[in-house]
Amino acid sequence: MDNKSGWCVRQDLEIEISERQLFKDFLGLGAEHAAYYVPHPSQILDVRTKENPGVQSPWSLTDPVDGNRWRKLVKGKRVMSLPLWMYCDDTSGNVSKKWNEHNSFLFTLAGLSREQSSKEYNVHFLCTSNLAPPLEMMDGVVAQLELAQDQGIWAWDCHLKEMVLIFPAILALLGDNPMQSSDAQAEAASAPQGPQDSGAESMEDSGDDIASDISNADSIPQSTAKARRRTVKESMGVMVKRIRSFLRVGHLRNHAESEAKLKSYFTLASEVGNKTALKKAKTESGIKDTIQEHFTDKLFAAYKGKFGNQRQESVDAALKLLPDKIVSPVWRIKGLDPHQDMPVEILHVVLLGFIKYFWRDLIQNDLKGKDSLKELLIQRLSSFNVSGLGISSLNGKTLVQYAGSLTGRDFRHIAQAAPFVIYDMVTSEKLAAWVSLSKLVPLVWQPVIQDLNSHVQLLKHEINVFLLRTAQWATRWFNKPKFHLLLHLPAHIRCFGPAILFATEAFESFNAVIRAKSVHSNRQAPSQDIGKAFAQGNRIRHLLSGGFFVPRHLEDDAVEWPSQNSWCQAGPAVRRLLLGDNIAMSYLGIPSLEASCESKKGRCTGPGPKVLYPQTLTGLKLPHLLRPPQTPPLPQFKTAADVVLLNGDKCVVGQHVVIQPTASIAPSIAIVREIVQQVGSKCELQGEPDGILLQTAQVVGTSEKLEVPHLLAIDHWTFAPLQNILCTINTQHDCECHNCGATGMRYVYQERAPTANQVAVIQHRQQPQDRLLNLNQMRDAIHL
Repeated sequence: MDNKSGWCVRQDLEIEISERQLFKDFLGLGAEHAAYYVPHPSQILDVRTKENPGVQSPWSLTDPVDGNRWRKLVKGKRVMSLPLWMYCDDTSGNVSKKWNEHNSFLFTLAGLSREQSSKEYNVHFLCTSNLAPPLEMMDGVVAQLELAQDQGIWAWDCHLKEMVLIFPAILALLGDNPMQSSDAQAEAASAPQGPQDSGAESMEDSGDDIASDISNADSIPQSTAKARRRTVKESMGVMVKRIRSFLRVGHLRNHAESEAKLKSYFTLASEVGNKTALKKAKTESGIKDTIQEHFTDKLFAAYKGKFGNQRQESVDAALKLLPDKIVSPVWRIKGLDPHQDMPVEILHVVLLGFIKYFWRDLIQNDLKGKDSLKELLIQRLSSFNVSGLGISSLNGKTLVQYAGSLTGRDFRHIAQAAPFVIYDMVTSEKLAAWVSLSKLVPLVWQPVIQDLNSHVQLLKHEINVFLLRTAQWATRWFNKPKFHLLLHLPAHIRCFGPAILFATEAFESFNAVIRAKSVHSNRQAPSQDIGKAFAQGNRIRHLLSGGFFVPRHLEDDAVEWPSQNSWCQAGPAVRRLLLGDNIAMSYLGIPSLEASCESKKGRCTGPGPKVLYPQTLTGLKLPHLLRPPQTPPLPQFKTAADVVLLNGDKCVVGQHVVIQPTASIAPSIAIVREIVQQVGSKCELQGEPDGILLQTAQVVGTSEKLEVPHLLAIDHWTFAPLQNILCTINTQHDCECHNCGATGMRYVYQERAPTANQVAVIQHRQQPQDRLLNLNQMRDAIHL
């Protein structure tokens, strides 16, 4: 260091501290550094990165003398970052089945909670087009993003009551697999060294050809002449090598590596005779750039038909005509690595991937031509107990008859029910794969992660089990790239948090809003019409939500920032519209305050007649719980049919629940036997229970096939307050052990009225109390 004193930036060593622990800022330390016997903060000697901690690199992020440039821009105000989830997808602008493609960009604030980020109110529209491709649209989005990151955006902070400067940053790019593949600019499917992390892996599959997915496991389809495809046999050694490569995370690409590779492509294209070499380099690396390919093709076309020195001269002339930006705009997004910052999209990979593949294979292959088994499957699905799952009863006929046209919601239901209804319809290998997949789904959709390290380790283990069992079923499944994408999910969860945060259900639902705007366009300029409609709706939504604005008559160009008194809101009468559940609010995507309140939590419904304590089940099981008064009248009690738990679950009598009296006691399982209200008590006046009678349920072994615990109710009773109950849980009868059949009947309801028609249902004649805990439950999975 030539005996120089200064600071070394250690990016390879990270510690986390609170902002409140910071003692001096840049200016303060610069003024008083001598008093602390430390160098001036502008004296930065070198930087040591995570990738190369032994290499000393120069500091390049800021001018060391001036410090952070935002300090000058902000002029004493606060600077805040605005991380965004950005989403791109295509949707149809028609209500009819005729496809009218509209590519759209949406975003939501990455700092929002899971409950808020899933609301339509918090999904924001950027742009749409039925003509421009996504990358062309992204160029305009990135240009505005670069401007905002360079200059910042001034906004009024309604909590701090002051102006703040915010700068947006893209935390991650979201989308379905084909869209992420287009954005990531990779072609890993053709790379001979095996799958690599390019965000979306650049691999697409429709999942339509189910029969071909699992047949002929000793061969794979290979590319042939354009006219037709043929099947090429592969040896056992080649197949094992291919599968091993597929089932591991390969070399992780990064932004710098890919940019260097793209520059080398352009260097090759700038010289005559390298067209074949360039094509080979792309195949070997698996990296491509659609935008760059457009310009390199121009270079190749420039010397076509030329000879001698004219060939290179033509290329040099064409080079001068190229624009400055000849690569995809995704590489210009600051702080974003297209390879690492495109997390696995769990909706299309898991629900519309594995669950869809397995379910279609069951219906189209295993049950093909077996009408009696299909009918039994329909009866089992329709009789499936959905209590504790937070879903309506399953329509077995729809799930079976229309297996090729199901939605993500349908596959969500199937994932939680499948092992309990197909246990004797498939081979043991297939059932084992189904069981591991259903067990994996709640882990993937975990809303809150208490211990990140243990959760990631458990997730990795369950993923490996699922892939291993899938391989034991049929290795042909691994022709589908989504099975490899799953390997990258633990790393993305470690980076971005629970996978449900970067799931795209909210964005997919927003496609209906875009479609509605498109329908009301005259189709002369649909993109402008849709954009103007969203802008008008956003203005109204801002006012109704209590957003602040400066009235035009108070605007003063001579004042740099409006004063606090200049900021106004819509009047209370306008904002009172939010209190009602009206159709106008739903049109604007504004959630009703009444709908979002927690007024229903703790409420009982269906209270019975007044009885004395000994006449209740609680009085029979716990007679000494209530000390009778010395003077009459004796207290009276009512029992309710159900109660809404503090987490929002509706709990009925007979429901299995998870209870935890104190934080120091491990949660346990019990059965709600009675919901008690004392007449005249404070709880009864508020419509809440005074207590709940619980019967303990013990775990007694595990189902060998379904790998879920057996539950047995024992003669142990407790009386607990409502707050001790964490959630409801789903249990199923052990039909596999007791050979339950469709021996029952029920009347068919049409428009909520019974008819004379009857359908067969599964009847649990033997030991109905023999229950299995459904570990595939997605709702309240954090407690299981």
